[in-house]
Amino acid sequence: MKRLLVAILIVCMASAMVFAQGGEEKPAEKVSMNIQHNLPQTETWQVGFEYIRAEMMKRYPEQIDSKIYPNGQLANNNWATIFEQTQENVVQMACESQVTLASLVPELFALSTPFMFEDMQHVLRFMAEKPSFVDDWFAKLETKNLKVIAYWPRAPRQLLNSVRPIIVPKDIEGMRFRVPAMDLFVTTFQAMKANPVPLPSGEIYTAMQLGTVSGEDNALSTQYSTRTYEQGKYINVWNYMGDGVLVVVNKDWFDGLSAGFQKDLLEVAAASTEVVLKSTIEREKIARDAMGKAGIQFTDFTAEMKEPWRALMGPAYDAIKKTIGAAAWDELVRVADATR
Repeated sequence: MKRLLVAILIVCMASAMVFAQGGEEKPAEKVSMNIQHNLPQTETWQVGFEYIRAEMMKRYPEQIDSKIYPNGQLANNNWATIFEQTQENVVQMACESQVTLASLVPELFALSTPFMFEDMQHVLRFMAEKPSFVDDWFAKLETKNLKVIAYWPRAPRQLLNSVRPIIVPKDIEGMRFRVPAMDLFVTTFQAMKANPVPLPSGEIYTAMQLGTVSGEDNALSTQYSTRTYEQGKYINVWNYMGDGVLVVVNKDWFDGLSAGFQKDLLEVAAASTEVVLKSTIEREKIARDAMGKAGIQFTDFTAEMKEPWRALMGPAYDAIKKTIGAAAWDELVRVADATR
């Protein structure tokens, strides 16, 4: 009986202490996790962000306040504004191609070195090695209040044209191709002895229709969704330039999160890479099947077929080496070869 009374007294004392401290434990503070990207809701970036949002809300159902804004809804579809809004914490998360973000950190162009990577899986194997020089480039984004939390694959760039099959370098000489208005693309096509014509993406269809250019380089799914293939006939599937997407968050926002929330977000973001890869592969297959039925002729390049083209890339490689430094260039080549 005495032991029972002691036990009751302990329980009563514990209850009194909880009451004195305000009753129940204070609920966790709400976390705003709003997301913006520059592609339509039907594209893979939406798929990746929906995965991150859903998984985090499973873990923190009462804590997260989150919405996804596709098509750059808050930024008039302007990628630069999207990143300004992420830096300013208008939204907390965004993404963009490494080629685009190279305007902020020029070294990122090296991750799209022509004829360096075989396919998306090769790029991901390379990134899985966590090269220190890549970490250094990502750290430069942190000085701009942007922290990289994931690296997503993006479909490699292929070559569409309306004139003839392009197999060996002499086949492309003198032909005019639309390219993005970036030095890497201009230098690459000049090295091939083609004539690069920098144009906005919205002008590609009309430029091909009018004969201003003979073709363009882009992912199959992009050529399909923008319907530029309607003005072409031949496509090189040669993965000549790899691409990737950096998922970034506002660094100050991230640093203010609890350690547990940070850990969970990084885990979920890493897992989203496989989700995006699967979605991208599916979309590339749908695009190829549809364009094949429309009469497009595809040439699938082997590693041996790429060698004569790689041999022409000296000017592009020299430009990249100058940007990143000789030591980083040597390490880039070494890790790319080791993960081939």
